[in-house]
Amino acid sequence: MDAHIRVLDKMYYKRLRAYKKIGYEIVMNEAEKKQETNAIFDSKSYTSVFERDVAQADTEIVISSPGIGAKGVSRILKTLEERHDSGVKITLLTLSADNYPQERIEKTKGLITELIESGVTVLEKTGMHEHFAVIDRKIVWYGSVNLLSNAKEEDGLMRVKSKEIAQELLEIGFLE
Repeated sequence: MDAHIRVLDKMYYKRLRAYKKIGYEIVMNEAEKKQETNAIFDSKSYTSVFERDVAQADTEIVISSPGIGAKGVSRILKTLEERHDSGVKITLLTLSADNYPQERIEKTKGLITELIESGVTVLEKTGMHEHFAVIDRKIVWYGSVNLLSNAKEEDGLMRVKSKEIAQELLEIGFLE
């Protein structure tokens, strides 16, 4: 399994380099306030832009985060509640709590309950690995970051505006 993950990581970083060559920006500093569409973010620089996108959603937010954690959920929960209260449909795709290590199962079930009570539709899946968010079916966040958990230093995300890519990710995410 670890060898498979290493292969995927190599492929991911190769794609990042290719995207950079064709004109995508790598955003490393939150202070940069350039146009962030078609940008690549590292694990430290994506948070404020991602949360702004979530806060500005008009109709729908779909987040695919296999892992969830208390810090990640609490960081964005208020914004999700506000969007839900404004009529935005919010869906989270995540691993079933039973897929977590034994010592984290109850904590994860509690986080899922908290999300549901805040108006988030939670779809628990098994064997999922997709990390993405689709906002209003046009803004796409895609990469290696569990958006509702702690990001690792080597994680990254691309932010693109594309209805076609959004549709493809939604199809992948909702396949049973």
